[in-house]
Amino acid sequence: MFCLKDGEIKVAPRDTAMSHLEWFEAERWVTPDDQHFMEATVRGMFIPDKNAIFLYRGRGFFFDDDLIAEANRRARQLQTALMLDAHVMVYAGPADTVIRGRRYEQKLLGTIESLTRKG
Repeated sequence: MFCLKDGEIKVAPRDTAMSHLEWFEAERWVTPDDQHFMEATVRGMFIPDKNAIFLYRGRGFFFDDDLIAEANRRARQLQTALMLDAHVMVYAGPADTVIRGRRYEQKLLGTIESLTRKG
């Protein structure tokens, strides 16, 4: 699990059982009264079984052109921070397209290798 904060990639403690929200609360990046960080911050996770990372924003796991551009710019940094190989797939959107009965959009951006060649 990771997020982009203050221009840096922050990585959650390895094998944590916390959600992003719980991690952000533990770090005091969000409070019950101020959820802006949760909504605005690019965050995501690496799913080893899918050999993929997933990036999104907010409680709605949304993405837009800005998030996609950020993923392209940060592909090499994500690879290094998460110790991933170049063949890991990169997606915008959540790892599961259906969560609690709700369908979410997901878009394949390419592999880390293909994204680093673009930038």
